[in-house]
Parts: sequence; structure tokens; C-alpha cells
Amino acid sequence: MDSIFVSNPKYRRNNYPTQNIPNDIIIDILAELPVKSLIRFKNVCRSWYSLVKDDKFIKQHYDTHKNCKKFFIVSTIHIKNQFDFYHYTMDVPQLDSSSKASLIESPVPIDESPTVYPDIQYFSSNGILLITYFDDIIVMWNPTTRESRRIPSPIQNKYGGLYNFCYFPRIDEYKIFRLVPRLVNGDMEIDIFSTKSNMWKSIGPFPPNYCFFGTSVIMVDGVIYMMASRAENRDRVITIVRFCLEKEQFQDELLLFPCMMEGRRPMLYCVGEKLCLKLVDYSQNHEFWLYMMKTNSWNKMSTMSIPPNVWLKPLSFMKDGNLMFQKYPGSFVAYNSTTHKLEQVNVTGIETSFYLYKVVTYVETLSSPNS
Repeated sequence: MDSIFVSNPKYRRNNYPTQNIPNDIIIDILAELPVKSLIRFKNVCRSWYSLVKDDKFIKQHYDTHKNCKKFFIVSTIHIKNQFDFYHYTMDVPQLDSSSKASLIESPVPIDESPTVYPDIQYFSSNGILLITYFDDIIVMWNPTTRESRRIPSPIQNKYGGLYNFCYFPRIDEYKIFRLVPRLVNGDMEIDIFSTKSNMWKSIGPFPPNYCFFGTSVIMVDGVIYMMASRAENRDRVITIVRFCLEKEQFQDELLLFPCMMEGRRPMLYCVGEKLCLKLVDYSQNHEFWLYMMKTNSWNKMSTMSIPPNVWLKPLSFMKDGNLMFQKYPGSFVAYNSTTHKLEQVNVTGIETSFYLYKVVTYVETLSSPNS
């Protein structure tokens, strides 16, 4: 990277004020700045423009800011038989302060508002969002730089897929995972898209003897987790099927303790870059467990008694360690680990009459979906 920095005479303006500052110091200072500032600074000089485009600097900048989480928020309102969507970004809020969401332009080029409830999925990896719209429109999008990449639609079994994706720095590649029912017999099969080949390929069917019954596929650290059941001694055992997206192969199933599942409904989430299991019993008690990969064990976080007809989706840990939730239809709450109570999180900038369709955690990045 040294050849593109301000010490290079062919890139340096005459008498430029940084000409006597060591390159390492300049790099470290620029790495602390937000993405939007760096985009403006690209016009300062050619060396800074080259720096902002440099892969090593982009990685250093991301590593510097990877703990500065933000929310990408999608809200909707149903008016005159149409669904209108609005997109916002904001910093992950705190319990003791108010946060304001900023409205941004839609990243998906939809000509008309859908008249039926839309199937839109949102995911995040390495600061890039993956957005799928009815399997027709698939877009990788950087919400900070507004740079996007249109992904070709899958050729076979075009509709009804469950998606997720991940960036793999070792091979410098994004891979998109798609689980879709076969049109012939309804069995589930897996497709994968690679940004390097710019093509979809079929991996094959879901593992035999397993029945997928979830409503989503969860990505944690490059591994896809899926709720499933299998036959065992004339009974059905609930388990979690794992698929390594980088190697494109299944791993051993992730076992659940029988005592965890008795009379409970399981749901999987990704929280704080860990696999989170929510168990709901008939008394509306919600248990939250985190999977510890290093020890291959489950750690129980909390048990909450939730009123009927209240649905909570865990989103992210706040800086103070409290767990934040998306509360349907349209608000945010946090579990105060000190008082063991749910408390309202003050968020402004979003119409209270809107329904929170989706909330995705991401990190601002200089990365390009087209690289």
C-alpha cells in the first residue's frame, strides 16, 4: 500500500500540508473517520482517492469500526390496497438516550407498490446488505455508499426461496445461500450463488431423513443453521442442521437438550454474532439461549414472561450489555438485565403508525458489492 500513499511524489500536490506527516499516521487517522467523510475526502488528492479504494485500507477501516453497529430499518404501511415501504438507518440505541432514524432512498427498484403482502428478505454481511424481492429482484447493496449490484435470478424453482449470505475474507468472495422447495415433490433443495463466478449452482437436496420446518435460515460466522426434525425410535427429534457455506457442505447436526424442548416452540436468530435460540412455552414464558461455539454448549441468557399476543424478535446487544428487541407491530424494547424487566427504547423519526417489517444490524463500510 505504500506506493499509493501521500509519500509518493507523483500523487502529491505541491506544498500539500500532509507531505511531512508519516504515512502510517495519516492512514490511522483516516481509518478512524466515518465512511461518508472518506467519500468526500476522495477529492482532496489522488493518493487519498487511491487509499480509499485500497483493499487493505478498506479492511483496516472495517476492523476499526466493526463494533459500531447500526440498524437498517424497513417499515411499511397499508393504504388503499397497497403496501408502501420506507427505509431508515440509525445507530443502535441505548436505554438511557433517544435515537433518531434517518430516512433513506429505497435500494430496490420497484416500479409499483405491491398489492399483496410482499416477500422481501434482508440480510447483512461485511457491511453489505442482501435484498430479495419475490425472488425476481436480488440486490447486494452498500447502504452507506449507495453502491449496488444486481444478482441474476435463480433459473430453476424460481419462487419461494429462503435466503442468507456471507462474505469470506479468505477467498475474498460473497456467497448467497438459497433453500427452496422442489416443484415436483416439495422436498427442499439448496442453491448457491458465487460473486466470483456470477452464477447459481445446485448443491442438492436437504439431508435425507431430515424434515426442515423453520421459516428462515440463520447465518452465523459462515455457517447456516436450520431447524429440522428427524425420526428416532418411532418419534420425531427436533434438531438443528448445519451447512458450511464456504466449503459448501453439511456439518454434524447441532443437538438440543431434551429438557430444552419439552412443550416449547423453538425459533432461531442471530444475535451479537452468535446463534440465539428462543423457546416459548404454553404459558408465554420466553427463554433465550446462546450457542457457544468454542465449548459446543448452550448458555441460558434469560427467561421472560411475555403477555399474550406480544411477539419479540431479538436484534442486538446494546453497549451496556442489555438485549434489544423488535416488538411487533412497531416499536423497540430492551431487557434490562438489572431490573429483569422490558423497557421501552426511545426511537424518533419513524411514524408510529408504521409496521416494522424488518430490522437488520450492519456496519458502515467502504466495501463494494461489485469488487
